[in-house]
Amino acid sequence: MHAYNIEMSKRNVMIRIRADLVEKARYYGLNISRVAERALEEMIRRLEAPETQNPPKNNPSQHLSVDRAGFEPATSTLQGWRSYP
Repeated sequence: MHAYNIEMSKRNVMIRIRADLVEKARYYGLNISRVAERALEEMIRRLEAPETQNPPKNNPSQHLSVDRAGFEPATSTLQGWRSYP
């Protein structure tokens, strides 16, 4: 995994984030792009870690990735839990 390097090329992407989170991020002066970038770096680091360092796949509290293409904040990968009726 590469450490953050200002010279690395960047790409524009569009993500949808809940309005309340955007407002709080702005209030606290957070750089949303940097927060998202760090979260992706961490997730990729965990996925690429040796098997002994990866959390067990059957532990819902440790399962952090989505189970299908894309990211839908209104859904959860936790088995048996849904945010909608």
